[in-house]
Amino acid sequence: MYKRFFGFKERPFKLVPNPAYVYLSRVHEEALAHLNYAVNYGDGFVAITGEVGTGKTTLCRMFLESLDDKTEIAYIFNPKLDALQLLKAINDEFYIPTDTNGVDSVKTLIDNFNTFLLKKKAQGRRVILLVDEAQNLSADVLEQLRLLSNLETNSSKLLQIILVGQPELSDLLETDRLRQLKQRITLRCHLIPLDSEETQEYIRHRLYIAATRPGVSFTMAACRSIFRYSGGVPRLINIICDRALLIAFNLGKHRISKDIAKLAIKEVGGGPNRQWLPPKWRMAVFGLVMGGVVLVAVLFAAHILSRRRANSVEPVSHHKIEDTRPSVPQAASANAPQPSLSEKLTLPGIREPLDALPPSVTNAQPDSALSAGPIVVDLQRTIATMQDPFRSRSRALLAAIKAWDAPTPRIPFSKDVRDNEIFFRITARRSDLETLRVKGTLNMIRKLNLPAILEFKLSDTGDSRFLAVVGLVDGKVHLSDNETIFSVAPASLAGLWNGVAYVLWKNFYHFEGVIPVSSPGEVILALKMHLKTIGFPISEMTAAYDITTRSAVETIQARHGLNPDGMVGPLTKIVLYNEDRSLDIPLLIPPSVE
Repeated sequence: MYKRFFGFKERPFKLVPNPAYVYLSRVHEEALAHLNYAVNYGDGFVAITGEVGTGKTTLCRMFLESLDDKTEIAYIFNPKLDALQLLKAINDEFYIPTDTNGVDSVKTLIDNFNTFLLKKKAQGRRVILLVDEAQNLSADVLEQLRLLSNLETNSSKLLQIILVGQPELSDLLETDRLRQLKQRITLRCHLIPLDSEETQEYIRHRLYIAATRPGVSFTMAACRSIFRYSGGVPRLINIICDRALLIAFNLGKHRISKDIAKLAIKEVGGGPNRQWLPPKWRMAVFGLVMGGVVLVAVLFAAHILSRRRANSVEPVSHHKIEDTRPSVPQAASANAPQPSLSEKLTLPGIREPLDALPPSVTNAQPDSALSAGPIVVDLQRTIATMQDPFRSRSRALLAAIKAWDAPTPRIPFSKDVRDNEIFFRITARRSDLETLRVKGTLNMIRKLNLPAILEFKLSDTGDSRFLAVVGLVDGKVHLSDNETIFSVAPASLAGLWNGVAYVLWKNFYHFEGVIPVSSPGEVILALKMHLKTIGFPISEMTAAYDITTRSAVETIQARHGLNPDGMVGPLTKIVLYNEDRSLDIPLLIPPSVE
């Protein structure tokens, strides 16, 4: 009766990881794109983390369903095993026979597994091991997985390992004992909860998938209440929405109001969820709050003290009272001393002075430095003079945004957001830009052909520094710190750049989700219109992702060196937009020299 009343084919908010109901937020979409990228390019280790209920398992199921029939996959979802038990479980998943004598040893299991991997390699097949709930793995088992990743040929890895777990997994990987494993991880993604707008879209999406007819809806006020309670965690959203639908059914209503949502929250019990914040972020928030309390107290004390001093001075009549505050400067004369460059360089929202520029350019004015063209520098020396990773991060982001000629955002609390990817993604969105983290060589940057932020590692401390690549011209790489453009040879990046880059791109036509897996029909139709505009023979303008459309997408993917799988994720969206010369895109390689 419940399903018949609402017109559902099944309950839309069941707590099962059903890929048919998956809603890909921007973070989940990027994580899925990273997984596909890692698989296609043969990266050895991948780590996906996220708080409880943020959709890790659902994302894994969707990823597994997207793999082709040339992939062998083992899915371990109960990792509370010792090293020997884990090896047996892996061999069982791949149907590898165990020791015929009935006595299994680590060596025998590894030898059998290695034989299996070599056989699959000869057949042109990929082998993937996905371990869910990996935060429950012991250090000994993780070390065994690292040893398994050593199974390789001279040219490629035989096994790709994906670890999926809660934030405790990241803490475990940071321990000194597992530093070798940490170095093997080529790609990391952290799933964060949905924001308020995404929460509304998530609810509508699941209702749309389950409904056989329109009618049931959640009001915006109800969605806001659900978001405040859940903190954007999908599992908690499901629990509240399922209870709200049950209450609405008992009341005979198809419209879930704010009052119904609040009643559902009350029945479930508990206050707003805040545990989704990672521990480091919770400490940061706590520090900000405490810092604010201390600041208010200091200002209040200073105010009281100044009033007491003012009251202690006897008023003097018939005398001119002089204002001792610094006057507002008027227009400076031509002979007036000019402030130094380090005094003039500031970023919105950052109160501290910025790093001094390298000695070769400290006397240059910003405008003249940019107009005079790139300055040839010693890259290693330039990076060594950048003393603060957070300032270099902010300056590199602003340089990439400037290349797009996009609105300059404020960058508050840049030191409090420790995760570089989250910082770039959140801040770039204020300029209507998206951020995609990639790992590879300079060839990958050439393929995407867009401004990107390169991450450099200092050899002595391991800290990060950042510069934006804003041009690839005349065999040189043009890098910017938002004040000066440096020209370096591509070979100078070796040993300094760790291969991690954050590409800034613009989703001009709002292609949502991964087409056609999680995109609505109008997005597929918009894609067809775009393909026809750039010259592909698309005849049927419908919402169906037909063979002609897929073929056009695969052609573009192959043309730009991407895996021609017909799936339109962030990488494919970037090259699709690059194909359209009518769009104002700051290409690193000008069209005339491509």
